Amino acid sequence: MCTALSFDLYCTIFKCPHNLFWEELNLEREKIQMTDKALEIRNCCCRIIHPWTPEEISNAWGLTKEAIRRSEEEALKKLQRKVRINGKRSQSTTTINRRVVV
Repeated sequence: MCTALSFDLYCTIFKCPHNLFWEELNLEREKIQMTDKALEIRNCCCRIIHPWTPEEISNAWGLTKEAIRRSEEEALKKLQRKVRINGKRSQSTTTINRRVVV
């Protein structure tokens, strides 16, 4: 958990990747809104307990629901590629590193 949260009402360290409005995100800054949901987690994604709906994300970030949907699809594809790549690696290393038990 970020240490800044213990002192402030909400996190204003936009260099932190856990910040809801992290400076590395490609957001339209003039459309960003501080919603009740953002205040509830105090801008720290570490505090998200239940997944947000696309509507809640679009309200906070000022994006369209379509942009959120496309982003989720891209993230899922990246994750699936990573799992496939890591899955192939782990199979080859497990066959090499097997111990013979007699």
